Amino acid sequence: MDATHRETVTAADTIITFVSREPPSGKPQHGANRRLYFDVSDAPLDHSLLGAEIRVHRFADHPQPVRLHVYLITDEEGSESEVQRVVLRESGWTSVNITTSVLSWLIFPHTNFGLRLAVTSLEKKHERRFHEVGLSGAHDQEDFRPFMVGYFGLPESVSKRSRLRTKRSVGPPPRSSRPRSYREVTDRDVDLDTWCRLKHLHVSFRDLGWENWVIAPEGYDANYCEGHCVFPLHAKMNASNHALVQTLVKLVDGVPDDGEPPPHACCAPIDLATIPVIYESHERNIVLKKYPMMIVKSCGCH
Repeated sequence: MDATHRETVTAADTIITFVSREPPSGKPQHGANRRLYFDVSDAPLDHSLLGAEIRVHRFADHPQPVRLHVYLITDEEGSESEVQRVVLRESGWTSVNITTSVLSWLIFPHTNFGLRLAVTSLEKKHERRFHEVGLSGAHDQEDFRPFMVGYFGLPESVSKRSRLRTKRSVGPPPRSSRPRSYREVTDRDVDLDTWCRLKHLHVSFRDLGWENWVIAPEGYDANYCEGHCVFPLHAKMNASNHALVQTLVKLVDGVPDDGEPPPHACCAPIDLATIPVIYESHERNIVLKKYPMMIVKSCGCH
């Protein structure tokens, strides 16, 4: 995996494996085993395409290098344009970049007539049969058929949006404005077990009835927040400035006579993590999606 490919995989929050299907009626046929048609309707509409590739397999008992040609079928008459040409020197899986072609299908779905693969010798231009060079086609053994992988991510303006966090900078009020009971409340004993804190929660996809479409993982530690946010809000409570002020106002009953006192600050997640989930879509494509804000990592008073 080169650096560019690694960056694409890392940046993607949704990775979809598209299997080749029979083309819709009326689409041109170029030889069933060499023709690939991918239904890209599973692509998330609110994401951007970061990259796309087809992967082809070659068996090890054919050591001679060959040249693989990828043609984009451009109309109903079967016109085609070569979009990639790579030399296959080794056995196993080879990735071929087709990002531009897939992007055109996403923007103009009516132009999706699929791809055609062809293979030639390095020194000759005539096409060879796939089985002669050990290449697997669309109708060969299922585990070795060509497939497509699409990498998708949220637009930059959304994915790079950061939450503004402020440091706790609210200090004690001026001495003249301190409530008489300030020191007494500060020094009181607080039951540590009732403070706002992180608690463990394991979620089983089987218990939710999702085991038929979620492939992995079987479950995950979601966790949750529980506890009181009462004065004094010590450092481990990760309290926001607003929570500190709200707590002080409630403590000194600092509201007008006709006003409602504020509630206590709430114990809520402040740091959430992402989990990757592999599942099967309605179109029977295999999807790896990174779901943000699924795991509570820490809690605080807000």
